[in-house]
Amino acid sequence: MELYDSQSSKALDLALTSGDVEGSLLMMRAAEAVWSEIKLSRRICRIFCIVGSGNNGGDALGVACLALIDNQVVEVTKLSTISTGSQPILQLALSIGVPISDKLPLLSEISNGDLIIDGCFGVGLNRKPSGASKAAIDWMNSARGKGVRIISIDVPSGLDATSGTAPGVVVKADATIMCLTRKQGCFTGVGPDVCGKLSFAHLGIVESNSLVNPTANLITREILPKIIRQPTGHKGTHGSVLVLGGWNGMEGAGCLAGLAALKVGAGKVFICGPDFSERSLELIGVRKEIQNFEKVAKKMQAIVAGPGLGDRAYEFLDMVWHLEIPLVLDADSFYWLRRNKPAPRKTKWIATPHLGEAKHLLGKLPNSRFDTIKALNKIYGGCWILKGAGTLVGPEPMFVNPYAESALGTAGSGDVLSGIVGGLLAQGVSSPALCSVWLHSEAARLNIAAKNIRFVASDLISKLGEAINGLS
Repeated sequence: MELYDSQSSKALDLALTSGDVEGSLLMMRAAEAVWSEIKLSRRICRIFCIVGSGNNGGDALGVACLALIDNQVVEVTKLSTISTGSQPILQLALSIGVPISDKLPLLSEISNGDLIIDGCFGVGLNRKPSGASKAAIDWMNSARGKGVRIISIDVPSGLDATSGTAPGVVVKADATIMCLTRKQGCFTGVGPDVCGKLSFAHLGIVESNSLVNPTANLITREILPKIIRQPTGHKGTHGSVLVLGGWNGMEGAGCLAGLAALKVGAGKVFICGPDFSERSLELIGVRKEIQNFEKVAKKMQAIVAGPGLGDRAYEFLDMVWHLEIPLVLDADSFYWLRRNKPAPRKTKWIATPHLGEAKHLLGKLPNSRFDTIKALNKIYGGCWILKGAGTLVGPEPMFVNPYAESALGTAGSGDVLSGIVGGLLAQGVSSPALCSVWLHSEAARLNIAAKNIRFVASDLISKLGEAINGLS
């Protein structure tokens, strides 16, 4: 599924309305999509449409018209002058008697069971809301606190459709209906916190990518390769992984990565870190001695470096960087990467930082998670998995994982992800980064489906076998 940023969304709208499609027709199609969604919900007392100056305002006016035609009680608050493109919808609203005011209703007039249509801002917002718009957003959020539901059109007002950031106040919607394009900012950053239930209406334009190129894609099961092994395969044909990690009190981190690699199908996993008494029985130990380590490393199909490594292994990191073996960098290896800034690596490598580690690598974070992953690639090369709600994989092409679950924010969760990546790399799976992110999320989904809503990292590993069945 293609995603679009603010600029490409506006470019598509312009391409359509400059051709054979009337802008007011698209607005009424958007209004119909929203109204159809509303009619599926529970009984509504009153509908309050908050109308801004952009196309979203025209969409919200269209919803008001359809609500009145359907014999619903509806009121419109107009925050500013209606745009030229929305004038036909405004004239329709006036002609059929939609009540339109310049003032927001008193909060004392709002009650549980009412519904607000948020048409304040659309995809063009790139600044803090101020004045009447800020007041309207504050009013909507206060009304929601009284039990009123909010449906936002395209994006919740105050959310940047490109970056998923909120530069100021932002509507916290119960549902967001993305019209014409799926907005990438709804899936990452603070988007998952404020969008509520996401849905999409194509407005009759089913091949939008033929007019404007998308800026990102969603990670879905349908785009991932099948992971199928021959019945006669054995541990010698499924690839070997070496984990460099689990040093000095952080033995668990290295073991979690190693077990995850095994669970997704790696034939053998070696680990340089924990002593035998602290090592999972399925993992093969490697002494922390550089010549012995190098001898083992050269026989591997993938190396995972960093989980629980500490700052005493720079000599080992220097060595694995220069080996022509697929490499995964995570956690403590990023301190080595920032300090050394090694020459570009020719062999495939994948990095799995969270936002704090990305900040350390860059010194200062860009405004957008999308820009962050591009900056990391520009400086260091490689493929990057930027962890967090709406995990990004990229940068060329860019993918967004449509999954946000706070239960994944637990110690060792990232170590499991790095091990999954290493295990898939060792087996030669195509698109290992995308598959790993999906499997990691699927393991979380399976835990939650089993009512294990506050799981630990080892619970993720226990569900990886079931998760990988979804790709077989």
